[in-house]
Amino acid sequence: METPGKACWTNSCVILTSIILNKRNINNFAMLSPDPFNSNDQLKCESPCPKNTSQTEIRVERISHQWTVKNFTHCYQEYLEYFVRLPRPDESLTWSIKIYPKGNGENNKEFIFLCLNRVVPLQSKVSKIGFKSRFIMRNAERKEIEMRVHPSPSHSDYVSYIKRDVLYPQILPHDIIIVTVEIDVAVEIVTTSNEDNFSYTDSIKHFINDSEAMLKSHTFSDFEIEVGGRIIPAHRCILAARSTVFAAMLTHQTHETQMGRLVIPDFDFEVISELVRFIYTGRCRRLKELSHDLLVVADKYRVLDLKIRCERVLANSLTVENACDLLVIADRHSASYLKEKALDFMHQNVSQITTTQGWTLLLNQRQELVTEVVQSFGRVSKRKSIGL
Repeated sequence: METPGKACWTNSCVILTSIILNKRNINNFAMLSPDPFNSNDQLKCESPCPKNTSQTEIRVERISHQWTVKNFTHCYQEYLEYFVRLPRPDESLTWSIKIYPKGNGENNKEFIFLCLNRVVPLQSKVSKIGFKSRFIMRNAERKEIEMRVHPSPSHSDYVSYIKRDVLYPQILPHDIIIVTVEIDVAVEIVTTSNEDNFSYTDSIKHFINDSEAMLKSHTFSDFEIEVGGRIIPAHRCILAARSTVFAAMLTHQTHETQMGRLVIPDFDFEVISELVRFIYTGRCRRLKELSHDLLVVADKYRVLDLKIRCERVLANSLTVENACDLLVIADRHSASYLKEKALDFMHQNVSQITTTQGWTLLLNQRQELVTEVVQSFGRVSKRKSIGL
């Protein structure tokens, strides 16, 4: 009797041989036979590429957070909870992670549950977002512990679970669980089109270059910005289109509108020059170097896309020494993204930060902000009793 593998191989050889032997006849038949769907005898092998095309991208950002729980078998609370956030320019998306050591109901007390829920403030409108998530549990040796996923949880967005008597032997004697949550969030849907090989990207580049050339040449300028005795010629319509503060100033009979000039005494020329250049082009050559001053001036004149760029640059520069200073800056200028990042950084480095001069100044000069910082630490303090 032939084995299934041998039979399969034999059949494949027969088919391949048949194709090779008949290839010439098939090709000849294709050349001689008319196309039944066209009056033209020539076969059309493929359709021409369409001139108009479009592409849609669902942009995804990932949250990945690792939560270590020590002495887990000694936890007698109903649940442990931690919050993870995805800061966005217009809102901060928040999820709650809960670990139920003894189940979340009367009928499942022998199970350990990991639950994920999106948190929406009571007074906020619920913005619909799509996200996928998963939990990964490991022991102290970093060995992954297999869990099951609840197919249709009724009170949570995502639930994994494992029997307690299955988990405990895998985490003892160290008695540590390491829970990693990964959340992929669909933050934006962007559709671009390409009509008749028209390059949208090239068009944007040309527009930006032309705008910068107009700024440099002062062509048709009808407004002046004076900084330290130096003049920056500008165009009212562009300033108003890119800044709500300039729009309010230039659409009313203000002193600046009547004089055709705005005097700015509280910023250096290089800062205002970069602000104006960004208003015209969306570009900023010295963003890292001037990020603090540009954040302040972008907030003052409500150039929000520049403001969020500055927030991201400053957030990437967080250190133990500057965290308190950047938190003050973020609070003063309503920089929500930077503030969230500063608070998260302080959570992770609290023992070092509370010994810095910045923390001392915060205690002496910004007590209300210290209160806010301590309240944000409250979520962590719940678990100090179990060694987190």
